[in-house]
Amino acid sequence: MTVLQALVSTDVHLYLLLAIFAVVVSLIGAFYYLRVVKVMFFDEPTDTSAITAPADVRLVMSLNGAAVLVFGLLPGGLLELCKYAIRQALTT
Repeated sequence: MTVLQALVSTDVHLYLLLAIFAVVVSLIGAFYYLRVVKVMFFDEPTDTSAITAPADVRLVMSLNGAAVLVFGLLPGGLLELCKYAIRQALTT
């Protein structure tokens, strides 16, 4: 049973209003995100110039991409560092 079904199946009016609110907010969010997808893929571009970035921005983005790749494929070192930091925070 989903959360919304559970809310609707009760006889509490506040829970019913909460379920209705959740559906309305979900519709608003879906409209917003589907509009972004529509603009990205179906609307004609307003600016067709090439996108350029300075060398320092390209360097930082390349380092960021490499870090994501390394930590995604080999997360053990980062997880050990996180465990150590948590232990230190809890003991002080």
